[in-house]
Amino acid sequence: MLGARIRELRKRKNMTLRELASELGIPFTTLGNYERGDRSPDFATVLEIAKYFGVSMDYLTKKDEVVNYDEYQVNRYNEDFHQMLIKAEPNVKEKILKISDQIFSLTSEHAIDNPHNKELDYLHEIINFILRMKNSFGMGIKNGGLSPSDKYELLKLFLKEKPEIDKIFNELFEIYIERHIK
Repeated sequence: MLGARIRELRKRKNMTLRELASELGIPFTTLGNYERGDRSPDFATVLEIAKYFGVSMDYLTKKDEVVNYDEYQVNRYNEDFHQMLIKAEPNVKEKILKISDQIFSLTSEHAIDNPHNKELDYLHEIINFILRMKNSFGMGIKNGGLSPSDKYELLKLFLKEKPEIDKIFNELFEIYIERHIK
């Protein structure tokens, strides 16, 4: 498995055995032995090969089809999301799917065609603001309710962040207006 994966990754980069061996700092005959399965590299070499190609060690050494950590996260998220939807009440499931569709719609146009876009930065900031507020208010749930001083501190936090989030909303809407005027 390991040798076939090394060969596959090397060919994807259109590299010769000598070129890859040179990049890794090992003799090309040794690399050839790895690819044929005649020899097995030590742990440090497997780690270097994984780093060089930007793949997980599991991808190199097992039948794991997940190439890297990002792909692993996407797969895990999809599995967790699916399990959550299976367990959700029908009306909750419908709302979750609508939110998911809306987020997908807002972000999907940028993932491939325009990955360096301020719109994504602004959307990210807005979602982070919502999560910070939710987490702050969650303190009261854990402690059996918010005391008057907790409410005051949360209000101060909200008022402190509100001008910045308002500014982000304004900049986001300017992007949308400009896009539709052109």
